[in-house]
Amino acid sequence: MVGKIRDTITGLWPVIKPYIPKPRQVIVVVLAFLFGLVWAYALDPVVFFNADPSQLSQSWQDEWVRLVAANYDANTANAAPSEDLNQNTIILLRAVDNPQEITSRLGLTQIDDLAAQADPVAARAPQPTIIGSLRPWILGSIVVAVIAVLGSLIYGFYINPMLVEPVSRSIRRRRAGITGSAGPAATVTAIKESRKIAEQLAKEAAAAPASNFGPPVSRHVSMYSPTRAFDDSFAIEDAKRDDEFLGECGAVISETIGVGDQERATAIEVWLFDKDDFVRTLTGVFASEYAYNDPAIRSKLDLKGPVVLAQPGAVITLETNTLRFQARIVDMAYGTGPLPPNSFFEKLTIELLAWRKDTAAVAQPVNVAPAQTYAPPAATPAYAPPTTAAPAFTPPPMPTAPLPSYTPPPTTPPPSPPAYGSGVAPLKPPPLQMPPEPPRRRDDDPFGGTGDWTPVQ
Repeated sequence: MVGKIRDTITGLWPVIKPYIPKPRQVIVVVLAFLFGLVWAYALDPVVFFNADPSQLSQSWQDEWVRLVAANYDANTANAAPSEDLNQNTIILLRAVDNPQEITSRLGLTQIDDLAAQADPVAARAPQPTIIGSLRPWILGSIVVAVIAVLGSLIYGFYINPMLVEPVSRSIRRRRAGITGSAGPAATVTAIKESRKIAEQLAKEAAAAPASNFGPPVSRHVSMYSPTRAFDDSFAIEDAKRDDEFLGECGAVISETIGVGDQERATAIEVWLFDKDDFVRTLTGVFASEYAYNDPAIRSKLDLKGPVVLAQPGAVITLETNTLRFQARIVDMAYGTGPLPPNSFFEKLTIELLAWRKDTAAVAQPVNVAPAQTYAPPAATPAYAPPTTAAPAFTPPPMPTAPLPSYTPPPTTPPPSPPAYGSGVAPLKPPPLQMPPEPPRRRDDDPFGGTGDWTPVQ
């Protein structure tokens, strides 16, 4: 059981290690907790007043019982105790812990009977001990350290990716795409304009289709302008199959240029998500002329996918196992200002198209020149053998001298076997010890002879 737990923690350690707080952070939290205890117990302790006598220490509870006994003696010195006096004495004795034990220990026999009547309902206060005094300091520090580690893990796995990161990413995108006050009206206007452009492009495509993929299952238009938060996301649904959900596509600011209020979008990223290929999201980037030619910015954009120079008609094609996606720039304009020329967009309209591969025709991107017809090369003349005939083969003449005859070598009789006891050495038994093994090659092979690990000299 312990081995399984150890192996599980070892396997999960690379995953949880980035979210484990550093030791100095845990130490700071524990020291802050201990400082709070010092402040609460020593520097600014809680002051009790008008509390019940049971809250007093044992010595002061004993003093309380002595005063009650003295009051009882004073009222019974010249007369017998009345019922009211007995009831009042019982009520006063109930205010302390274990009044019968106190009266017996102090020898106050005159109120033993009254203390016995008050004792069954009186609560016994816990006595302070060394362990009880150290418990808040030791156990509290351990609990605070464990809570700090667990809180860091919960924040790293759940709170940060689901709440903090989306909000911060939205703020960064808003700062990158907004230069003034962009309210809901600007967003609604942009949505209406994009729908109009999408309808117009759909009519133009129906009149003169520019692709032989067939009609797309979804057509959307994403419009970037500095007056709105640019982070468009559209669902890919097949209307012919009861709006079957296939995935999502969209566009977002990929890279900005400038600082502060002068931040502008210098690259726009388009992306495709396929529900049947949910482990990855394909991306491509439309880069401004400045970003496309700047080595520093280009190196960052190349990590995100294919980078295409932004110009009217530029196309990015992304494909998964079931979807084919194309993003085409319909209209664009560069902004002017203190930043380098052609470095940021003032307007960018992108048409987003998606097809199903099972219903699409032969792959042919939008606005691509038709393929040239293949012309085979001219036929070469057939091979003609030479006209002159080769001379006929004439065998060489046979030798006239006779061949020498074969003479076998003389035969010798085999030697006769030696007689027993004629001086032949007797047979010896085999050695008892095995001969030493030949030295093996030292190759330090950790895989048991499956590879040559001899160091190269």
